[in-house]
Amino acid sequence: MDTDLPPNFRDLPLTFEELVDPRRTALVMWDFQKGLAGKASNLATLKPNALALLAAAEQAGVMVAWSQHAFPPLDQMTGPWLTWMMRRQGVTRPQDLKPMFQEGSEEVDWLDGFQPLPHHLVLKKQQPSLFFNTPFDHHLRIKNIRTIVVCGFATDIGVEFTVRHGNALGYHAVVVEDACGAYAPINHERSIAFLRDWWGVASTTQVVPAWGATKKA
Repeated sequence: MDTDLPPNFRDLPLTFEELVDPRRTALVMWDFQKGLAGKASNLATLKPNALALLAAAEQAGVMVAWSQHAFPPLDQMTGPWLTWMMRRQGVTRPQDLKPMFQEGSEEVDWLDGFQPLPHHLVLKKQQPSLFFNTPFDHHLRIKNIRTIVVCGFATDIGVEFTVRHGNALGYHAVVVEDACGAYAPINHERSIAFLRDWWGVASTTQVVPAWGATKKA
């Protein structure tokens, strides 16, 4: 009998519909900002697919969480990120850096057409994982969420970091490949190939119908 199985066996989703059950799933809208998702190489297809996911989540009552990235002032940044910025800006000394992704800048503003609703969870962060130094894990656990469905930018940075971090914390994850993007197609494709072997990778046309099967109570 199923009641004789360990609790983690009984709670294991065995079908895609169970994996993305709206009652146990959160949609992560990752960095839909002008300075980030706005730079995606596949922006023309990423936007409508992400909006379709968002609409389906609303209809099915799926929890929605948005990440919003902003860096601290340069004198408060860690060495790895200073090094990344130096490469990005083509400078050889940290004192020659120009601040990026500062609160109130256009880079941090939401991409046109994307705006969290009042009942959505918005989490500000400074690192490429929504579980690092945010209350995201707490919000998921109090709602008994077991799966995160992730879309956004960049596939090979924050999306992958968040999925891998979530897995370490015990969450299932689904990356919606046609609603994610990167600076270059090769970066997106390389990350998707890795994630496909270890975590769930799906398309918008798989997730939206699965959520449509369960209407909001």
